Amino acid sequence: MKSILISLSIISAVTWTADAINCLKCVKANSDTCVGESVNCPNMTQCMVVYELYQFGNTYHSIKRDCNPGFPCGGLYSGTLNDATVRVNIQCCTNDNCNTDDYKMPPGNIERKGKICPVCSGAGFTECISNDTERCIHPSDLCGDYIGKFIDPGNNIRVVNFKSCVSPLTCKYKFNPFISLKEIENKRFNCTPPN
Repeated sequence: MKSILISLSIISAVTWTADAINCLKCVKANSDTCVGESVNCPNMTQCMVVYELYQFGNTYHSIKRDCNPGFPCGGLYSGTLNDATVRVNIQCCTNDNCNTDDYKMPPGNIERKGKICPVCSGAGFTECISNDTERCIHPSDLCGDYIGKFIDPGNNIRVVNFKSCVSPLTCKYKFNPFISLKEIENKRFNCTPPN
């Protein structure tokens, strides 16, 4: 009986190891590439590369390689407001250490095919109010309403409020997939269907 239990334990350990995957892990803000070390990921995980584009006066690219904690692969997180743009793209793969690609962001869709959202921005924790609107880029975009504080890729602390078009993935995952844009305080982040 003891030998049967030992055999089952060995088979179980071998099966778990066979399902595990190794992925490169690194993160580099304000860069198009990073050098990663290979790490063992949890059972049935994918490797991912996260690409971030942040434009607010300056343009920053950032990259992260890691095990995927459950973010949708191929998903594009985006938000645009006047002269500010944030885009995050996540690409996944399923072979050991396959997440080797350097920075690449799909081209922005300049043809706006979505519905209309209110648009305004301001500094501080007071809600911005405006009669201005914009047509969203994608038909699936939602109207975002945010008040909070974050650190941008240039290490500037920004207290902002805005209303603009945002992707559904941005509404669901908020700042979690972001690399160099770190939220410090969230007063409000609501998403509603556009008109």
